[in-house]
Amino acid sequence: MTRYSAFERFTLKAATKAAEMMMAPANRREVFEQFVMTVTAVTELGEHMRRITFHAPEFASYTVTGPDEYFGLMIALGRDLVLPPDDRINVRTSLREMPEDTRPDLRWYTVRAHRPDVAEIDVDFVVHGDAGPGTRWARRAIAGDTAGFRAGGSAYRPPAEGSVLLVADETALPALAAILEAETRPLHVFAEVPDESYRLDLDVEWVYRGDAEPGSAVLKAVQGKALSTVDYAWACGESALATGVRRHLTKDRGVDRKAIMFSGYWKVGSARE
Repeated sequence: MTRYSAFERFTLKAATKAAEMMMAPANRREVFEQFVMTVTAVTELGEHMRRITFHAPEFASYTVTGPDEYFGLMIALGRDLVLPPDDRINVRTSLREMPEDTRPDLRWYTVRAHRPDVAEIDVDFVVHGDAGPGTRWARRAIAGDTAGFRAGGSAYRPPAEGSVLLVADETALPALAAILEAETRPLHVFAEVPDESYRLDLDVEWVYRGDAEPGSAVLKAVQGKALSTVDYAWACGESALATGVRRHLTKDRGVDRKAIMFSGYWKVGSARE
């Protein structure tokens, strides 16, 4: 079992407590597994979505913490993959300590499906040109390619009962789809995408933003929706979407901030994942 220093464990605990003062609690893990995985299949799900299937023996005993389980994808385009030491809780710290010429790129993605019986996971990538290292790698990936896996956690942790609101953009569609598969209660669900070409076969209220700023169209849709109560909300996607929905819920609807999970998957002007 990987061991971390007392200082790192204390830092993680303090960061967790600080986060839970500002938002709904997430699902956490104590040990962050790290290993190499191999691409076994690539499937085109649509014009903007590509599913990559990975195999690693470690997936047979791996467990997810929630439906929107995320992990760190470590990739090296055009050179050999070298993983950082796995004795640090903060993988970014380990990466910074590596020589630049061997340091892999790190991006975070959702485990769309986990099949321990065959030691596989599926990961759905929203592809949008070569906007960042992750999408560049995903567009070129073929069977036999390797990548690093670094365990993360999951954010979706609603109460057992109550009204749930889900809001996502195209980058959060894989996580949203996984949540919808896991949920049995009625949900209020909004998905903002650039246009109809991004639609998937999901039972959600689709909102098309066109050339508008990310998050602006879906925020108007949520503001205009008659919701009797919101006992829990999950808002993920572009930074302005996540913070805008949270602000509306707390200020205009009186929702407790500790009942809202929000996360900025990307930010306009920054390299996308």
